[in-house]
Amino acid sequence: MVFLVVFLSVAFLWSIVYVLRLKRDVRSIKGSLQKIKEMDTNMRLTTSTFDKEVMGLAQEMNEILDRQKEVRMESERVNREFRQGVTNISHDLRTPLTSASGYIGLIRSDKISDEKKLEYLEVVEGRLISLANLMSELFEYTQIVEGKIKLDLELVDACDLVREEIASFYDALVEGDLDVTVDIPETAVHLIIDRARLQRVVQNLMANVVKHGNDFLIVKVSPNGILTFANKVADLKGLDVDRMFERFYTSDVSRNSQKTGLGLAITKALVEQMGGKVVAWLEDDLLTIDVIMNVLHT
Repeated sequence: MVFLVVFLSVAFLWSIVYVLRLKRDVRSIKGSLQKIKEMDTNMRLTTSTFDKEVMGLAQEMNEILDRQKEVRMESERVNREFRQGVTNISHDLRTPLTSASGYIGLIRSDKISDEKKLEYLEVVEGRLISLANLMSELFEYTQIVEGKIKLDLELVDACDLVREEIASFYDALVEGDLDVTVDIPETAVHLIIDRARLQRVVQNLMANVVKHGNDFLIVKVSPNGILTFANKVADLKGLDVDRMFERFYTSDVSRNSQKTGLGLAITKALVEQMGGKVVAWLEDDLLTIDVIMNVLHT
């Protein structure tokens, strides 16, 4: 009987101690959550009890906090990218407008000859065309990412398409003094794609080479459906290959040109919309971009 009383007393005291420790842990968790809510901190929830339920609760809450931190960091990254994009676009749109406005002011001057006025009018026209192209590129990217562009899929020979686009850039390649090496098989490489969209992709990549390439360009079409564009980069300053296909990304070397940095982003979006992918890497000063599409095997 005495043993039973002692046992019950010990059990009762242990229950009280256990409850008190649980309450202490709950207060500790509550206090930590309060600090985390009020401050930007990496604090994690801890518990001094060995109760599985309390330990499990703390672990689940820590995982939630970790996910919230990841979401917050991603949100901050996207906001920074958006602000930088707005800054870039504002700069790129303002530049031709400011230039055109300046030339219009000169044209109004009585001290400028009619010949010079015609010359300045051509400059103004060029600036306005540049502005229209920028607006068109921005609109096109918006339509693509919002899924408003529908694909017109058909059977296309990638070899013929790439040959045609290289030919269309002949004058620009000659002017840029770029030596072109073409490796395209005589046998057709059939893809089920939107021909106009793939043409846009090849045009964007060729235009990128003309603007920033140096010495030579290698174009290859593989039987497995990979379109390769490799060129020596004229200036590596500020070039981040991992970010090349991000919207609004422009390297330092291209900041002085009227471009939104959307050309390669449009390329990536179009390729992915057609079920392919784009990869790029830099080895020494050679930039290689692969457009990987699905081949129709016959």
